[in-house]
Amino acid sequence: MTFVEQEIAHIARVMPPSLAGDFEMPVMGVAYWRKRLHALLKQNHLTHVQLSTVDTLLRQLDGFEALSRWLPRPKQASRHVRRVK
Repeated sequence: MTFVEQEIAHIARVMPPSLAGDFEMPVMGVAYWRKRLHALLKQNHLTHVQLSTVDTLLRQLDGFEALSRWLPRPKQASRHVRRVK
């Protein structure tokens, strides 16, 4: 795993609980996370998947700012195929 991949994985793992903590204010604010994500975007060698993941994290921050709270990711609907005889 490259440094960039480690950074993205770390931010994706730590950002939600730091924003949705049990405190009145986030442990690490939106500006902090946005700065870290934009620092990753300034690196010229990000893959499409890495860019997409950073974009998703930035959109999650936008949602947090808009609602002033963290929304968990919706669970993906399970696909159960029923075969009718």
